[in-house]
Amino acid sequence: MKTKDPNKIHILFVCGYGVGTSVIMENNVRKALKTKGIEAEMEHASGGEVSSYKGWADIIGVSKKLVSVVRLSPDDNVHVIEIVNLMDGNKIASQIEEIMKEHYPHLLK
Repeated sequence: MKTKDPNKIHILFVCGYGVGTSVIMENNVRKALKTKGIEAEMEHASGGEVSSYKGWADIIGVSKKLVSVVRLSPDDNVHVIEIVNLMDGNKIASQIEEIMKEHYPHLLK
């Protein structure tokens, strides 16, 4: 598992194979978060790899069609964003910002 930077939010994007739509989501959201001044560590993975990121990810972004592959318990303390339009980086970034305001306000500048 990667080391967590305590000064950044950690976001995992999930798709079927971990190399297609999750990469697109990551790139679109990275641009949108930058305009909001939010620093984030981001990774992308396949649905089968999610469990290896449980201790690292604060937020998981996954296509609404694949949300069932993300199996978490409340103890995992991970927030899941069901993404309808993976091309809408601004909307996803706004969802991330809302989670941060409520759960990680110390990471907002």
